[in-house]
Amino acid sequence: MADVSGLVGKLISESEVSSDADKFYKIFKYHEDIPKAVPHISTSVKVVEGHGTTSGCIKEWTYVHEGKELVLKEKTTYGDETREILQTGVEGGFMNDYKKFDVKVQVTPKADGHGSIVKWTIEYEKKNEDSPVPFPYLQRRRDKFYKIFKYHEDIPKAVPHISTSVKVVEGHGPIFMVCMVKNWFSNLKEKTTYGDESREILQTGVEGGFINDYKMFDVKVQVTPKADGHGSIVKWAIEYEKINEDSPVPFPYLILCYQMTEGLNTYLGASD
Repeated sequence: MADVSGLVGKLISESEVSSDADKFYKIFKYHEDIPKAVPHISTSVKVVEGHGTTSGCIKEWTYVHEGKELVLKEKTTYGDETREILQTGVEGGFMNDYKKFDVKVQVTPKADGHGSIVKWTIEYEKKNEDSPVPFPYLQRRRDKFYKIFKYHEDIPKAVPHISTSVKVVEGHGPIFMVCMVKNWFSNLKEKTTYGDESREILQTGVEGGFINDYKMFDVKVQVTPKADGHGSIVKWAIEYEKINEDSPVPFPYLILCYQMTEGLNTYLGASD
């Protein structure tokens, strides 16, 4: 939902996560691990005044916005009973364009007891008509699932039971359209193609791992926002050609893809 008329506006976004509400809230409150979880969004955070888990403290965040680092100081107010955190912009970063920039996150358990609803609210007052409506600040949270696949370094942290390491061995992972990655399953090398507009990643097996049993092994993952604005659909597609009739149908790989989706959802829910 958006109310963006004039200089004053409000943006609201809700997402459904599988994480327990208390766990999600506490990990956001105890903020030190956020840059480790999402370094492509926030590279550092430090408390510059007060105690980091007490209302009234001031934190300094370093964000990555449109390829540039922005340093923002914000005053934090905690509402433990309602699992609500209010961040009031003080100086730097987005405050260059706004007189007021408040970000509120509230985590509410779902009625059925499975997962939570995370609601983000941004209230702002622009300095002038040329100041932008802060859609990108809200949008990056909607794109986070796709980005953790693209900025792949965090995957072993999120799902260490599935992937223990990943490294780029040719090209540049998140920038060039094609790169070579020594990746997740049984030391598999794969060539990656990114489709940012459609949030789609194609991994073409090159050697190692499952490729020993297949002439062709392509894995495509696409992340699509749900029509109601709550959460996303993650679609995995595997296309393959067996070397011979004895080569197995890769059902175990598809199960691993499903397990990775569940693991990343939990990881992202705990670190947003």
